[in-house]
Amino acid sequence: MSKINQDSGNDQGKKKRVIIKEDLWGRGLPTELLELILSKLLMFVVDIQKFHAVCKTWRSITVSVSPPRQLPSPIPYADSSFPLLFKIINSRKYTVFHPMYKYIWDMYFPPQLQVRDLRPKTIYFSKYGWSLIMAQLDPHWFPILFNPLTQEIIQLPTTPFRPGYLSMFFTCPPSQPSDCFVVAISCPHRSIYVHKLGEADWKKHDLKGKMIDPYFQGRCHPILYQGLCYFLDGKRNLAVFDIQDIQHTWIVHDKLKLPSRREVPAVLTELVEHDGQLLAVLIGVDRSYIFELDLKTKSCAPMQISLEKNALFISEGASFSQRTIVRATGNKIFCPLILRTKIDSFGFYSLATGKYNSFFDRLSSNRLADMLYLGNSSWLSM
Repeated sequence: MSKINQDSGNDQGKKKRVIIKEDLWGRGLPTELLELILSKLLMFVVDIQKFHAVCKTWRSITVSVSPPRQLPSPIPYADSSFPLLFKIINSRKYTVFHPMYKYIWDMYFPPQLQVRDLRPKTIYFSKYGWSLIMAQLDPHWFPILFNPLTQEIIQLPTTPFRPGYLSMFFTCPPSQPSDCFVVAISCPHRSIYVHKLGEADWKKHDLKGKMIDPYFQGRCHPILYQGLCYFLDGKRNLAVFDIQDIQHTWIVHDKLKLPSRREVPAVLTELVEHDGQLLAVLIGVDRSYIFELDLKTKSCAPMQISLEKNALFISEGASFSQRTIVRATGNKIFCPLILRTKIDSFGFYSLATGKYNSFFDRLSSNRLADMLYLGNSSWLSM
């Protein structure tokens, strides 16, 4: 009898211990405390996954952190460990977006850029906190250097070319006008136009005899790499020239073949420098691709190594490699992607998993179709 009671007591003790264990993880902590813990992890994707893996109760905890009604100025965030995204909405309005904080600043162009009949603006290039945008006031087109954070404006001379099939960039911060050149590659004219900041006009470099392909088209913004200008044409051939001697240095490496647009359809095809290496990044509809371009052997091959603690930031106006500080953001490609159902949920491509993912929402997809690509946008590289 005593033994039976003792066994029964042991069983009850075991049962109580099981209940206590379940209470500890499931019902032992108040929901408010769990929500507070989760809110502190919103910048760390891996920690969020670990939090939700504890038990069913923890998995059910979600928090929605809304930006404050009066957001602080975006200027201090430009020096953070994560770039801001600049997107033009229409001829009057643009947004600056911080993906890690889920802050969206709705901003209006200065009055001098809200002239009546002014056509919507297009971003061509961004660097040093400035963007090169094109606007139309019939019948003229004129490029503008614009700082989205400080709203400073430098209006450039009216262009002798139209914006169709046009690639543009500038060489250094506009605060250094004696060294800053604005370069426009006009494919229909088969010419390259150069404007030195502070001068009154554009200088034309005619390449009709060197652009052999009659359908030559620029497909990405140019970048400076080892002192030369590189960009990809419509067939994904690599073109290069020296700004100081354009007509004698113009070369199209048609033997250096990237996959064709039929083989790898992509919403973005851009060049970027990473760790001294020239890379071509293709944001494809099923996955993203990175190719190493070897200029000595005139060959390209898929990149085999990890980016480790670096990440690639790819957009129509700016593409660059940057060392990440925020945990779990390395070895990824960040481009202007958001969830179709949530405009404040930013997307990225993970090179480790080969999938498109989103911050804050545990969405993982093999296809870009689950994301919405934000056109006419650019990272603000500082």
